[in-house]
Amino acid sequence: MKIIVTLALFMSTFGVAFLSNAQESRLSSIDVNNPIYSIRAYTPGSKSSLKFGAQSLKVDYEIWGSLLKKNVSTTGKVNYKGFQDDIKKFNEFLRILSNTRIDHTWTKSDKLSYWINVYNAFTVKLIVNNYPVSSIKNIQGPWKQKFFTINGEPMSLGEIEHGILRKMGDPRIHFAINCASASCPRIIQIPYTSKNLERLLDQQTTEFINDPFYNTITDYTANVSKLFDWYKKDFKEKSGSVISFINQYSKVNINNQKEKGYKSYDWSLNAAK
Repeated sequence: MKIIVTLALFMSTFGVAFLSNAQESRLSSIDVNNPIYSIRAYTPGSKSSLKFGAQSLKVDYEIWGSLLKKNVSTTGKVNYKGFQDDIKKFNEFLRILSNTRIDHTWTKSDKLSYWINVYNAFTVKLIVNNYPVSSIKNIQGPWKQKFFTINGEPMSLGEIEHGILRKMGDPRIHFAINCASASCPRIIQIPYTSKNLERLLDQQTTEFINDPFYNTITDYTANVSKLFDWYKKDFKEKSGSVISFINQYSKVNINNQKEKGYKSYDWSLNAAK
């Protein structure tokens, strides 16, 4: 009887050790610099789960802030080669985004700023993955391909924009997310956070609407960005009409201008020369 109990205990201990070693081996085989992997806990409560488990804490955007400051100009031109040179650091931040788990402690501002940063960061990653490229539209299915994960779920840029951000009911997000193109609202040098979100959304919306490159609004002409055509539903739901939304931020209101229309959209890459 003692022999059987001893043997059972030995097998139990050996089995736990074997599984633990297998899990550690599996973890060590994963390239943690590759944001495609969302590394989650294999054994709840284990040391590895504390190190590699999905994060429920608020995101630290320090790495993203340093990369933006270094590789984005004040006019929104992006040094994609610079992101390539800093790929290990960049992938480290993308891995943080991939492993983040939103929980009940997150406010709407926490969520909105997080998803804006996710969209912008992985758009840069998409270009870096395909660089050099002259336009994001030269990449096959740029908004449909699921090339990254969030908390273990494969996702695409289109899902972030249409399935999450637009459903949060704030059309100003269209001036915060950047599609790596000349006619897109510029990417800025600092991350969005719950503290600066409201200020930056208003700032980006005001700057975009009053920049003659994106919108020409005078007493005689109102030629505006195609964004107001593509996402008219969002602006109408918020302000009643596209014109009403624009007039909240425009220095010159759209009223009875003789010439009205939409500007052609420039899809050339927003790369620094």
